[in-house]
Amino acid sequence: MIGIDRDTGATVDDWLQFVQRATHALTTPLGTRQKRPLYGSLIPTLLGQNLGDDLLILAQSHAAQAFYNPQNGIDDFLPQVIVATRQGAGLLLRFAGTWKNRQQTFEVVT
Repeated sequence: MIGIDRDTGATVDDWLQFVQRATHALTTPLGTRQKRPLYGSLIPTLLGQNLGDDLLILAQSHAAQAFYNPQNGIDDFLPQVIVATRQGAGLLLRFAGTWKNRQQTFEVVT
C-alpha cells in the first residue's frame, strides 16, 4: 500500500506506511470519528492523569486491544512486546512484533 507522509508530504510505502497508520489509530480517541465510531483506541483517555505504574499497565492493555480491533486496519502486525514508559508529560509506547513474516519494532509518542 502506498500513502503520503502526513508531516512531509513524501510518498511512503510498506513499513513506514504501516507505522503511520498504527500511530494514527493509537492516538485517535475511540468514538471520535463520526462515520467510523469503532476506530481508535482508549490510550488518549489516559493522558492528563497521573502516570503511575498502574496507568502504564493500562496503556499497554489498551494498545494491545487496538491491534486486535479490525476497524483500525492495523491487525496485520502481531505484537509480541508492548512497553509503555513515561516521557515528558505523555507516554512512549514501544512495540516489537511480526509484520509480514518479519520482526519489526517501532515507537509511538502520545
